[in-house]
Amino acid sequence: MYKQWGISLVELMVSITVGLVLMAGVVQLFLSSKLTFTTQQAMSRVQETGRLAMEFMSEDIRMAGHMGCLNVASFGPDNKFFRNFLKDETTLAYNYEVAVDGMDASKVKDEYPEPPNGGVLAGTDALLIRSASGRNVGIARKNDPTQLFIENTGVETGECDNGTNKTDKYSGLCAGDILAVADCDSVRVFQATGFTGSAGSAEIGVQHTDDSSFTPGNRVATWGAEDIDERQTFGKDAQILTIQNIFYYIANNTTNNPSLFRQVNKDGPQELLQGVEDMQLTYGVDTNSDGTPDTYRPAHQIAANQWGSVSSVRLELLVASTEDNVLQEPQGYTFNGVPVDDPGDRRLRQVFSTTVAIRGLLP
Repeated sequence: MYKQWGISLVELMVSITVGLVLMAGVVQLFLSSKLTFTTQQAMSRVQETGRLAMEFMSEDIRMAGHMGCLNVASFGPDNKFFRNFLKDETTLAYNYEVAVDGMDASKVKDEYPEPPNGGVLAGTDALLIRSASGRNVGIARKNDPTQLFIENTGVETGECDNGTNKTDKYSGLCAGDILAVADCDSVRVFQATGFTGSAGSAEIGVQHTDDSSFTPGNRVATWGAEDIDERQTFGKDAQILTIQNIFYYIANNTTNNPSLFRQVNKDGPQELLQGVEDMQLTYGVDTNSDGTPDTYRPAHQIAANQWGSVSSVRLELLVASTEDNVLQEPQGYTFNGVPVDDPGDRRLRQVFSTTVAIRGLLP
């Protein structure tokens, strides 16, 4: 028997070939698994982003126009149940008689907040929702012409920041807050200009003077200066609510990627969800005053005096994965009625759509 001193060149080449074939199979399996994982992860994130965006916006849209027991549908054409005592009550920011307002590429309003990082993304829509859906406080006793009396739920020292100094917060309210006092008979919108009472008081007085240092300020110092009737009096069956202006829009974030943003009143914008590339809105307009929408129109086709007749919002969002080359093949899709064949970045995209009724405006 001859002892084996080594392997021949043929044997070496055969073993290398077999090893390469095995390695190619392992690499192929790894790449296939990675692609599957990447695609599934992107799909999960896109679906989660779309679901959360729809949930956030739908909740706020449903509550648009909420004013406690009453809502904007109860105000009537002569506004006998609703009075806005703010100075600029007809401007976009303070027109609380109207539940929603919107803008699109053909209708840009200067009064809308100007988002950072280049503003609202070109070609996308934006939505403004008004409602008294913030903090609410009970009324302790009937008001007088200059102030309302609320339940004292606590005084927080230095918790209100008006930009120049810090003041105390009374029952969760700050001087300068725009409030609505409402019962099941009437609603009054005003700006709180000061408080009376202390931490040990059973009640807190909320003043509504015409102090010019507040923006926008109140038109009159006392409600009785305009008219005196039973709808100016609010007792223990009423509540004070904080009014909110909620602004939804699409803009680029700090990494220059499109995101869905939400801004409440004059607070800084909040980036809700990354990957929302586009938002298109149409509004259900009630043209025959029966409480149900008769036609859906984009913002630029709605006249200024028709926004009060909008009773639903049709919402369509385009959500994309945050990374390129997720897909092996180009993905086509149809958004806002327009087919798109190949965006060129191989990102996974999905269209989400729903119609949301404004709860207080439907019969």
